Amino acid sequence: MNDSRVNWQVLIVDDEKLIHDVLSMNIRDMLCNDRPVTLIKAYSANEAKNIIDNNPDIAVIILDVMMEQDDAGLNLVKYIREELKNIDIRILLHTGQPGIAPKREVSEDYMIDAYLDKNMSDNDDCYVAVKLALKSYQENVSLRQSVKKDDVTLLGEIASIYNNLLDTNDDVSCESLLTRVNEMVNLAQEILASYSLNDIKNDLSLGSTKKERLSHKDYSALIRLNDIKMILSHSVPAKNSSESSINFNILQQSAELFSEIKILPDSYRQALQKNLQGAC
Repeated sequence: MNDSRVNWQVLIVDDEKLIHDVLSMNIRDMLCNDRPVTLIKAYSANEAKNIIDNNPDIAVIILDVMMEQDDAGLNLVKYIREELKNIDIRILLHTGQPGIAPKREVSEDYMIDAYLDKNMSDNDDCYVAVKLALKSYQENVSLRQSVKKDDVTLLGEIASIYNNLLDTNDDVSCESLLTRVNEMVNLAQEILASYSLNDIKNDLSLGSTKKERLSHKDYSALIRLNDIKMILSHSVPAKNSSESSINFNILQQSAELFSEIKILPDSYRQALQKNLQGAC
């Protein structure tokens, strides 16, 4: 959630009460885009896990490395990124033992957003790092929400074209069918391109957004349009009703698979399924 009416949730994870007190005094009055900060405190990595599991809207974590174990903080980073697959939350390492977690190695091996040395960083360094992290979090969430909105809208447009074609009851020329299929292919490519763009902008492994939004079955239903385009491109114009029926049957099968895509809005799904029943 990225509700402009609520406070930013910032989690401080450190086993020293003094660190909590200093950080709280430094950032408790912070405003970012006119939204204040709510501080949540954890004194161990295990306690932080429970808090994170129950607070999906945490925007920033200020995280100590050495707590109940020397690498407790780094293990928590792995838990957040790899198990929870949360790539939105911003993580600021805040350690007094830089030898335990060298900057270069940590920045290469872990998805963190800043590295603050307790011995070297002053209050301004921490304040600026948190402020930038909040802005980055908001940008990431906004982008991901935009992608989700866009792919749903584009899927609806594809469903509408399927419905228009099904309404013809196979009374459509091969050339006209190919033109409409081309439109659907372009929309599908736009969806996949938006996923790749999201991966690049958020420094994700290529394919991460696609995997999050589409199951393997859903992806197969989407790219099946390429197969239909290929078939129609190499087909001679239908000279009799049987050849036209073959093309229409291929379209029906593809539309049926498409109607099962999980993120397709129910209104489009129901309209498409009703049309498919009528075409049978």
